[in-house]
Order: sequence, then C-alpha cells, then structure tokens
Amino acid sequence: MLSDYGVEIPLLSEKTQKKLSEILPANASLKNPVDVAGGTDDNPSVFADCAKIILNDPSVDGLIIVGLFGGYSIRFADKLRFMEEDAAHQMGKLVKKIGKPIILQSLYALKNTHSLELLRYYGIPVYESLGIACRCVHSLSHYGRYLNHTEKRPVHFVFNWRQRAKAECIEIINKAKSEGRRALLETEAKRIIALHKAPVSDEAIATSANEAVKLAKRIGGKVVLKIVSQDILHKSDAGGVKVNLETDDEIRSAFDKIISNVKDYKPDADIKGCLVSPMADKGVEIIIGTKIDDQFGPVIMAGLGGILVEVLKDVAFRVLPITRTSAKGMLSDIKSAPILNGIRGEQPVDKKAIVDLLLVVSEIIESYPDIQEMDLNPVIARNDGLSIVDARIILKEEDVK
Repeated sequence: MLSDYGVEIPLLSEKTQKKLSEILPANASLKNPVDVAGGTDDNPSVFADCAKIILNDPSVDGLIIVGLFGGYSIRFADKLRFMEEDAAHQMGKLVKKIGKPIILQSLYALKNTHSLELLRYYGIPVYESLGIACRCVHSLSHYGRYLNHTEKRPVHFVFNWRQRAKAECIEIINKAKSEGRRALLETEAKRIIALHKAPVSDEAIATSANEAVKLAKRIGGKVVLKIVSQDILHKSDAGGVKVNLETDDEIRSAFDKIISNVKDYKPDADIKGCLVSPMADKGVEIIIGTKIDDQFGPVIMAGLGGILVEVLKDVAFRVLPITRTSAKGMLSDIKSAPILNGIRGEQPVDKKAIVDLLLVVSEIIESYPDIQEMDLNPVIARNDGLSIVDARIILKEEDVK
C-alpha cells in the first residue's frame, strides 16, 4: 500500500538483516517489509528490538508497524501486558533518541490499552486504519523531501540578476522600451527564449499574402498564421489566428482574413504582418507563466494550458528562482499529473523537456529584471519533446519610457 502512495521502500542492508535473523524465527522475512512470522507472539518486546535495528539502518527514514501491538494481553495472555508496555517505553525513547518516526497500525487501536496510551504519550501515532497509517507515512515522506530541499537552499530566495543575460536579449528589451512598448512581439519573446537554449520552431513574419506562401513552402507541411502586433495581446479574440493551412490559396485567404479581422477589431492597431509557423503536432497543452507577487516577488506557475487553464485552474506555483527538483515537484503537484504520464493508451509526455523549459523561464526572469510577467500558452508537450506555440513577455511599466 505504501508503494501506491509513492513511498520508497528501501532494501535493508545485509548487516540489518543479519541482526534481525538473530532475534526472529527462521521463517521470518527480513528484506523489507519485515514479517516477524510470529516471533513476537510470546514476547512483544521483540517489536522494540526490531524497531531499534531497522531504524539504525542508514537507508531507513521511518517505520510503520502493522498488526496486533497493543492487544497481546487481550488476544494471547494477560502476562504479556507488561512486555508490551516495556516495548512501548523503549520505542518512545528510541524515536526521541534517533529522531526517526514510528507509525503504528493496530487492530486494537480503539481499546486504548496502556501500551497504546504510552505510545501516544511519546508522540507515536496509533491508527486502526491501515490506509490512514499509510497516508500518514506518505505525508511525512513528502514533508521530509520538502525540508531536505529547502534546507539546501538559502533562507531567502536570492537572484543573481543579469548574471546570465544575453547582449541580444538586452537589445530586444531596450528597443521595445525605447518605442514605449511594454509588450514584446511574439517573435521577440521567442527569440529571447531561443537564446536561452529552449526549442523554438522555425518561423518568420510575412508582410504580404505572397510572402506568407513563400515562407510556408520553406517551412514545409501545414502552417499557422498569427497576427503580429504590439496592440493585440490576445490574438484569438481579434480573429488573428488561422490554423491547419496547407495550400497556397488557403494561406493567401487566411492572411487577408486575419488582417481584415484585426483592423475591424482595433482599427488603429500597429500591424507588423503575420507570423508563419509550422503546425504543431498534437499533444498535451500546458501553460508556463510568471508574475511578480506582492508578497513573494517573482513566482512561476505551470499546469494544463490552452483554454483548459481558465476552466480547470489546475496549476502549481513556486517562488523563483527554482531548482530542477522544484520544477519536477511542480509537475507532480498538479491534479492532472496522470495526463502527463499517459492515460487510456496515450504515451507519456517528455516531462524532462517541460522541466528544462521551466528552468529556462526561471533563468530568463533572473537575467532580465525588466520583465513584469511572462506567459507561454499553450506549450504542446509530446512524447518526443515540446513546441512553444505562443509566447508573451510584458515589461515593467516603470522601465518603459
């Protein structure tokens, strides 16, 4: 059951197994989980001896005891009560000395025998339900990983501002600021991402329908056309996106329609043209975004993307900067994590590629303090990598002339 909760069950060392074999019957299972095989029936204090041996194993961080402890005087003989109470004392002192937890599941948990009361006195939780006991171990394991991670980091989240900044990226940001723009063009945002070693598709801006056709031929296969304008942040709302375009006529018609739609939507929009991009293969849509929180400063978010993010709001947050371990934790934290692992015959997505992209985004925010927020939505995650379909970067208002 612990494995179902993702708790690692380590193999006990040969030294630990040898010590257990000296106090348990020959038919006992010694690897892990340990089966005492009736070795405690006439002497419950053996529980404490086993606990001491197991918890002293370097690979063990905690112990769950399952079965009849607390009820030996009821089930077998009253004389065993004192042995149980002695074992409870020993285990309580053991936990305090070693600093590793013991969780107990007992069929007699509701009887409140003195041995069980002693365990509770020492801070050892006692449960009747095995499921609850296992969830308790899982929670301790999860919290332990969190403490192990945070204790390796500084108390305060420290940025090495601009340490990994690229000269070309700074030029892109400064150009936008000099033009009075807070929003980078999609091509500018993707160029910054590419310069920080994240995969970006081969795409270019077309200023006419014929140029769009030529670019599509160079790219090959089906393409997408998207409006490029500093005044249009949400392209779909303005009718500024056309997908699955293949023939010359489809591309020309889509280009003209996009320009017409945008002019109707915002007549004074500064239109640079249409971005011609390869049509991304199908996959799982995710979103990666950043913002500056009033309390925590720069934070990063990840979850299901596309329009689903507005409906399900299934996202995870971390304070920036993040480590690879923290990035992996974000993907585990979202409720839709099973989708990333593959369901109903679908292949799992390349989670390493997502983690790599999260780290790139963290690096970008650390490199350019001018950035107010960043939004990659959607990112199409597949088994063989990912595609950044759309990218948006907004600069801080005070940094724009």
